[in-house]
Amino acid sequence: MTHKIKKITIFLLKIHDGLCDGCYHAAAWMMLALALIISYEVLARYFFNRPTLWAADFTDYIMLYSTFFVSAWLLKRQGHINLTIWTDKLSPRAKLVSNTINSLIGAIVCGFVIWYGARDTWDAIAKNMWLARPVPVPKFFVLGVIPFGFVLLFVQFLRDAFKHLGELRAGSKEEKGPVRGNK
Repeated sequence: MTHKIKKITIFLLKIHDGLCDGCYHAAAWMMLALALIISYEVLARYFFNRPTLWAADFTDYIMLYSTFFVSAWLLKRQGHINLTIWTDKLSPRAKLVSNTINSLIGAIVCGFVIWYGARDTWDAIAKNMWLARPVPVPKFFVLGVIPFGFVLLFVQFLRDAFKHLGELRAGSKEEKGPVRGNK
């Protein structure tokens, strides 16, 4: 890799890290807002007999956004649930191969979701679709977070796959032993 391409790659990966961290913090603030909205709804409904029309919708939106905002951040930290019954029995090298394959499959699945999610989001924008809710919102507002979140996941899956491939390559070099020079 040339020096210029390496610098651009590092810059783009820093942007991805910043987006993931920013989305994580936004999701945390959204959870605080969720708690406040639910508390307000309970007070308004049961103490003042004045329920809101908007609380249920906005808690749904917060749950949707926070899920897609935090998923790539969580993947980077290996915080997702793993079924390790099979992989615990593998050798370290086989485990790296399995992790590489899983990351590539994850990236492929993300690619499909990005494609269809972006297509549906664009369709909602082009047709000016709105959700018929007590507080109407543009449909792209709800759909757009899905391809966004999956782009972050896609990049993280690719990063993980390349990391595992690098570990596999480094392990292969170690297994061959040191290179002996001619004396």
